[in-house]
Amino acid sequence: MKSDQHQSASMASTQGQDVVVCQLCPNPVEHHCNLCHVDLCSPCTLKHLADKTNRHEIVEFINRKEGPALPECDIHKKNRCEMYCRECCKPTCALCVTTSHKKHDFTDIGEIIENKKQQMITDLAELENAIVPKYRNFTPGILPAEFDKVITAIQNQEDKICNLARGIGSKLRDEVTKQKRNSKQEYKELQTLAMETEKELNKIIQNNNEVIKAHDAMAIMSYKSRNGEFRDGMKESGMSCPNFVPVLVKENQILDMFGKLQLQNSNVSDKQQSVLQLMEPIVSLKEIQSPYNYGNKTELWIITCKETGKLWVCGNNKTIYQIDWDGSILKTINLSGNAKGLSLNVQQELVFIQSWTDTKVFKYENNSVVTLLELVSWRPRGLCHAVNGDLLIGMRSVVGARSRVVRYSGSTECQVIENGNWGNPLFSVHSRAVLHLTENGNGDICIADYAGNAVVVVNSSGILRFRYGGNINTNAKNDTFKPLDIVNDEKCHILINNQSNNNVHIIDCDGNFIRYIEYPCTGGISVDTDHNLVVGELVTGKIRIIKYLELIVCSNLNIKNYH
Repeated sequence: MKSDQHQSASMASTQGQDVVVCQLCPNPVEHHCNLCHVDLCSPCTLKHLADKTNRHEIVEFINRKEGPALPECDIHKKNRCEMYCRECCKPTCALCVTTSHKKHDFTDIGEIIENKKQQMITDLAELENAIVPKYRNFTPGILPAEFDKVITAIQNQEDKICNLARGIGSKLRDEVTKQKRNSKQEYKELQTLAMETEKELNKIIQNNNEVIKAHDAMAIMSYKSRNGEFRDGMKESGMSCPNFVPVLVKENQILDMFGKLQLQNSNVSDKQQSVLQLMEPIVSLKEIQSPYNYGNKTELWIITCKETGKLWVCGNNKTIYQIDWDGSILKTINLSGNAKGLSLNVQQELVFIQSWTDTKVFKYENNSVVTLLELVSWRPRGLCHAVNGDLLIGMRSVVGARSRVVRYSGSTECQVIENGNWGNPLFSVHSRAVLHLTENGNGDICIADYAGNAVVVVNSSGILRFRYGGNINTNAKNDTFKPLDIVNDEKCHILINNQSNNNVHIIDCDGNFIRYIEYPCTGGISVDTDHNLVVGELVTGKIRIIKYLELIVCSNLNIKNYH
């Protein structure tokens, strides 16, 4: 018996590098229960067989059956389920095949178990290698520290603006304090002089009274009047107290200067992103008849819009109209001359310029026209508003041959763009032609130099980036390039109305030609907030709404740079 035990243990130990021990005690294994799948030594085998609640099949360890323990049948107790009923989706024993599951579709339960086992192995590998690391290394899309950075940036901006305001206030207070000190000193000096003069006058009065009372003929005859010296009294102080006139502070102006919060769009999944793409073909959405047409001998010159459904238009009848998409007139502004440029500021207030002889920039507010700027020796030939609210004006000199672009913050001139690095003019000179311009989304300033036959693009510092003189690669479009109107879109494209061919050139922000839009555009161009191109026809006064961009959704893994 002992030799058999040693032989069994020896067999068990040869199955691997380590000795296999009983699952119920530390002794070496000798037997195995195929039904319960338990490794046993001889003493524990007897204990295992004592459990009468289950069937047992004891074999030597080396003759054990591999595989999981089969489940016990729910109906026929103590029978093991060796089959699987596909119709009922449950394991069955041999008796079930001929009774409750008769004529059902069966398969070997081992096949089902092996398939499930393989699925478990595959799932386990995915859980360990792919799924669990996602949770282990998970970090939220936005950490609380990111919000702290935004709060800090807001505080820094607040401190910066407040410090600037305090600095301005301090300078003004210092100036008033200085004037007060000087005035106080002059006040004391004048007061002292007035007291001394009064004493002198009292002496003169006393002396005259004494002469009169004494009846002294010689004294009376030698009398010389000094009243003329004092008749005008004391001269007023040359100093005056300054009057502080506070400017009305509007919340929206402070907000424009302060900055705004831009909320990220979280509705698009991490793997997808919406982008604008040029359409092919383009689509004319709508045609509008403006108040201008050859019937009343008027011409449409300029269009501008900052909101979908409403347009500002002007032409050769000394009038600016606001119309809707049905062509109905919403507002009428009567002018002293023909408007040559229109722009809307951040408050949607209309700013415009008039004919060549004017040196003023006008603004329409509270249903009246007021002068916004007086340029004196310069004539405005184009204008637009920057994103930050600054006003950019293209202008030509009244006397001399100069042209430039000037940036205004309020009424303060804060940037002049006129010459290149070598002192040469950036724009055409000796001309009265318009200099329409626009600020691109990347900060560049794009100027349509009609007289110079080119679009001039400078960066925000006024440094020349490039010139565009038309598409030189297309022989069919080799006529003279005459850029009149210019706008930008959401993709930072530059759209140019070429008067010589009556079409629109689209170029990218680096000056590369992309395509033409073949619609009459001699009556002005603009882009609305729905990314539609708005073009006008000079003679007929017709306005067309053209869809040339479409919104598409693409994977971040395969995003292309569409122009």
